[in-house]
Amino acid sequence: MKRRSALAGTLAACLATTRAAADGNALPAIAPRPQPGPPGAMPTAGHAVPPGLFGLHLHRLALNAGESGPPTPWPAVPVASLRLWDSGTLWSEIAPQRGQWSFARMDAYVNAAQLRQCSLLYTLGGTPAWASARPAESGPYGPGSSAEPAQLADWETYLRTVVSRYRGRIGAYELWNEPNFSDVPRDRGAPGFYTGSVGRLVEMGRIARAVIREIDPAALLCGPGFVNGPDRLDLFLASGGAALIDVVGYHFYTDGTPQLLAQIAQVREVMRRHGLDRLPLWNTEFGVETWRRTETAPPGMPPRDDDESAALMAQCLVVNAASDMARCYYYAWDNTRSGMWRAPGVANARLQAFESMQRWLTGARMVALRRSGSALLCEQVGERGDRQLIGWSMQGHRSWRLPTSGQAAVVEQLNGASAVVADGAVVLTPMPVRITLTAAGGRS
Repeated sequence: MKRRSALAGTLAACLATTRAAADGNALPAIAPRPQPGPPGAMPTAGHAVPPGLFGLHLHRLALNAGESGPPTPWPAVPVASLRLWDSGTLWSEIAPQRGQWSFARMDAYVNAAQLRQCSLLYTLGGTPAWASARPAESGPYGPGSSAEPAQLADWETYLRTVVSRYRGRIGAYELWNEPNFSDVPRDRGAPGFYTGSVGRLVEMGRIARAVIREIDPAALLCGPGFVNGPDRLDLFLASGGAALIDVVGYHFYTDGTPQLLAQIAQVREVMRRHGLDRLPLWNTEFGVETWRRTETAPPGMPPRDDDESAALMAQCLVVNAASDMARCYYYAWDNTRSGMWRAPGVANARLQAFESMQRWLTGARMVALRRSGSALLCEQVGERGDRQLIGWSMQGHRSWRLPTSGQAAVVEQLNGASAVVADGAVVLTPMPVRITLTAAGGRS
C-alpha cells in the first residue's frame, strides 16, 4: 500500500517536464510511432494491449480463523493478474514463529487464481520480528517488519519454502514493496516498508534470483516496487540490482495525466541509462482514492468524488496502455477509499470505468498518444480494425473538432451510452469517451 508523503521535488520535476508539452499541440507519441502509409490510409499500429493491464489487489479473498466480517467474493469482471500484497500473505503472516508455517490463507489465494487462470505476482517482504535485524523498530505491519533480516539464511529459507510450495503456480516475485534506503538522506529515520541499506536489499535480490532460478526457472523476479521518485530505483540498479531482475516494477500513483506521463518518462530514462530499456515495465500498484469535499483529507490529497475518481482511473489505464505497460495492478478491489466493490451488490463509478476500459482497450493496438490543446487523445485500432480515439479534457470541458471534413463519429460514454456526431465537434470532459471515426456514409 502506498503511504502518501511529501512529493514536492518529484512534482516539481514532473510539472517542469509536462509544462513544455502543454505549450505545443501534440505530445510525443508514447506508443511506437506508426509507419506512414498512402494518403488516407490507416497507419500501421503498434503493440496490442494485453489482458494483464487489468490486474488487481484483493484484501479479503480469504480470512484467517477468528477474523471478523465476510470474505470478498472473486470479482465478476475478468482478472488477468493478481498481486499478493495486503492480502494476509506477508512473510511475518505465513511464518509467525521460526520453523512454523501458516499457509491456509495464501493457499486460498493461489488456488482461486489458478482455478481462473489468473497469473500471480507475490510481493516478498514483511520481516517477522523473530528474523528482523531491528525487531523493536516500528513498522506498518508490526515491530521489525520494515527491517532487513538479521540472518540471510532466514531469508533464503523463506524463499525456498514459498517458491517450492508454489512452483509453477506463482509466475512472478516482487523484491519488496516501496523500499526506502538508509543510504538516501531523505529516507534516514523516516518510516517505510523497508528501512535498510540498498546493499542489503541487493544481496537479498541475489539470493532471490538464485533460489527462483534453481527451483522454478520459469518464474520472473520483478524489482522492488518503488514510489515517489525514481532516485531509489536508480540507486538500486547502479548497486547491482540491474543484473538481477527480469522486470522493472514501479508504483505510478498520480493526481493527473501530465504527472503520470512525466513519471513514466523518468522511469524509462533510468531504465535506458542502465541498459534495461528492453525489460518489461510493470505498474505493480496504483489507485485513486475518493475524499469528498466535506471530509478532512490527508495533506496533499485533493478532494475527489466517486465520478472524479473513476475519470482519473480510466485516464491512468489509457496512459498505461499507450505506454506499453504489460501489467498494472489496481489498489484495490475491496479497499474502502479506492475500491470498486464495498459489499455484495454495492459498487461505485470506478467499477464501471474499469469494465469499460477492459472492453475498450483489451486487444486494441496502440498507435499514439497525442495532445490537442487541453485534450489528450489516444489513437488506437480496435479489434475489428476500426480507427478509434479515447479522449478526455485535462481542463474542464473542451470542444474537439473531428479531424476531417465530412467525417462522422460514434461517441461512447463509460456507461455504454453512445451517440453519433456528424461533421462537427465532440465535447470532451475529464471522463474519457471512445470516439470511433467513420466516413460520412459508413465505416472507415
